[in-house]
Amino acid sequence: MIQGIWAVPINLPFTRYNRSISSSSKVDDIVNDLIAEKRAQLQHGAGGPRDLITSLVDMNNSQAISDGEIIDNIKLVMTAGHDTSSVVITLVMRLLSNQPSVCAAVLKEQEDIAKSKSEGETLTWEDLGKMKYTWRVAQETMRMFPPIFGGFRNALKDIEFEGYLIPKGWQVFWATGLTHMDQTIFPEPERFDPTRFENTTSVPPYCYIPFGGGARICPGYEFAKVEILVAIHYIVTQFTWKMCADNRFSRDPMPVPTKGLPIKIEPRNRNIGL
Repeated sequence: MIQGIWAVPINLPFTRYNRSISSSSKVDDIVNDLIAEKRAQLQHGAGGPRDLITSLVDMNNSQAISDGEIIDNIKLVMTAGHDTSSVVITLVMRLLSNQPSVCAAVLKEQEDIAKSKSEGETLTWEDLGKMKYTWRVAQETMRMFPPIFGGFRNALKDIEFEGYLIPKGWQVFWATGLTHMDQTIFPEPERFDPTRFENTTSVPPYCYIPFGGGARICPGYEFAKVEILVAIHYIVTQFTWKMCADNRFSRDPMPVPTKGLPIKIEPRNRNIGL
């Protein structure tokens, strides 16, 4: 289903688009069965953890959303969250390996946090708030290598842009990478520079868009931020690594290592309270 998102929309049996449509229909059937199962459990007062589908079904019982909207939301979670955070973490590891000074600054920030924790103590929300430089590194990584390279929007009215008319109702594709590499927005866009994000007001609205923007910004933005920061914390404080060979990336549709990104990784022998 994921592979068909950016496929040419030709619905013939041998096309990637057709296979994606078929897979999407199968997912619809599976989620429909789960909705029926969760609804029956709610009706019988069954306890247990409230997963996403159960929560949406409970909203459905109050007529807040329809079954079709539940299916759409589940598929959104499956597709939008598929590999995006792991791709960013992989890219950060690659960039830290190639940027020793940046890696040293990230390591110091994370070790300072680790040293403040007792053995076995987990990270807190306050700890994540201290990871300011690390998050700027992640932001700059996503600027240069956005995991999602664009999206679609419908024009709500006629819009004239640089002499061209975009009629109301037309579908427009916005490209993340082209915006992020615009030198009028980000000077020297090819240079990796986390300090760009020290002052967030210096970036014009809707010009930094790895998670989209506006009313339909990615709903998993904060969750992705937590995932990325927590993963980087434990990776840099517990391990050292070096790139082994070819570390180039291609898109399909997200950035993926062409050769799997082999690395040589070793435990970091430091007593920092982990």
